Amino acid sequence: MLEVWTECIMDIVKTIPILFVVYLVISWMENHMDAVTRVVTSTEPAGPVIGALIGAIPQCGFSMGCSVLYCRGFLAPATLIAVYLSTSDEAIPVLFAGGCSWKEIVLLIAVKIGIAIVAGYLFYLFWFRKHWNIDDWPEDDELDMNEVNASCSCCGGQSLWRSALIRTANTTVFLVITMLILNTIIYLLGADSLAAILLQGSRLQPVLCALIGLIPGCAVSVLLVQLFTAGTISFGSVIAGLSAGAGFGFILLLREAPCKKSAWQIIGCTYAAAVAAGLLIDCII
Repeated sequence: MLEVWTECIMDIVKTIPILFVVYLVISWMENHMDAVTRVVTSTEPAGPVIGALIGAIPQCGFSMGCSVLYCRGFLAPATLIAVYLSTSDEAIPVLFAGGCSWKEIVLLIAVKIGIAIVAGYLFYLFWFRKHWNIDDWPEDDELDMNEVNASCSCCGGQSLWRSALIRTANTTVFLVITMLILNTIIYLLGADSLAAILLQGSRLQPVLCALIGLIPGCAVSVLLVQLFTAGTISFGSVIAGLSAGAGFGFILLLREAPCKKSAWQIIGCTYAAAVAAGLLIDCII
């Protein structure tokens, strides 16, 4: 057991320099988050496309920022769903640090963006368009994005270097805890038992992984990626899990949305789209 833990920690230590570089770039992007997120509101018909592209940026701030825009009446529900579906939290940096090829990473990002755009337009055309009326929402157009950033523990109000260091440390802790737990479970139960628990080989695996993805927090995306790279879950399942996850966006949505019913509908539609996409991908591949 000690040998398993030692090897796990050493592998994670090797990823720290890569994680720092990735988060340094992300921290620079976050300093421009107010301008970037407001681009989403430029035109409603193009919302799902813009939302999917913004959500693909690998950090938790944009999903939270877009949740605030929705709660203040500046963002359509279908666009918010597109943001949620394309969001991957810490998955992309972890994939970079984990030695995955560029082809695998680009494929995962492209697939998630495609899912977000298609689902966003389907919901826009056939469901939320007739329910959403901006006149029914609050008139407060002064969004304090610094407050939004501050509510995210990994990026609130820090300099570029300090933010990158803190986020690298946070992700490293997530990786250590998650990987120690995962490797301990695999060691005690065996790979075959864990695969059975997670329905390995079953067409229903994306349903379970998407449900896990709904759990708020960056650690879930880290866990899903590690299960995928270990071969325990399928590509469709990791897509379903990451698509259903929106970091802390769901928490902010449920807390701030004037209409709680609409908030739950958005979360339900996000989950349904993630499951459908995962099942379809596993059927094709």
